[in-house]
Amino acid sequence: MKLYATPIAPNALRVEIFMLEKGIVAEVIDISALAAGEFSKINPFGQVPALELDNGEVITESLTICRYLDEVSGEPKLFGSTPEERARIGMWERRAELLLFIPSVEYGHHTHAMFAGLITQYPEWAMTLVPKALRMVDAMAEQLDRTAFLAGDELSAADLTAALGYTGLIAFGALAPSAHPSVQRWSRAIMARPSMAPLLKAAEYLKNATAAEPQIVAEAEGSH
Repeated sequence: MKLYATPIAPNALRVEIFMLEKGIVAEVIDISALAAGEFSKINPFGQVPALELDNGEVITESLTICRYLDEVSGEPKLFGSTPEERARIGMWERRAELLLFIPSVEYGHHTHAMFAGLITQYPEWAMTLVPKALRMVDAMAEQLDRTAFLAGDELSAADLTAALGYTGLIAFGALAPSAHPSVQRWSRAIMARPSMAPLLKAAEYLKNATAAEPQIVAEAEGSH
């Protein structure tokens, strides 16, 4: 398999982290190294990630890719193994998507200097996303007071989505690290996992980035 990505694309990071958690190996290809127009033959929308299977079929949309990989591989089943688990994980994953992950992406697009001049930024609108994220963090704290991870005592896809959104909002300055002890404990546990290496690398890149290449902006695919 081949995974087409860009270094700091949040949706591509989601798939890379998911694959590391599952122990799935694929060739990762930075689309900025491809010849002009070559990636459009793989995904006509020009967005990452895109997963090319060994038979040549291409799957796009990060959550769809993650679900596919979970279904065709062994344990752990990060989307759950029973109807109840899948419903619980799906509920928390969707909450994390809407209230942390997407706000993180959009807050970055509309406030970070690396996107200035490449898109029309609306920082005032970006600020309206912060109260929603704070409510989500409070809800997470209540849940994490009872369980080790968002959907229970085992890591799931919900935790990966939430971690990407939560750390992204902190990195962009939208949120301060939570004062909730349970969220602090959860965050430390997540960030200590070897699978978080791509996210840590992206965070380091953001510290030094002041301008973005066109591919970085183009990667911002829809919410899934």
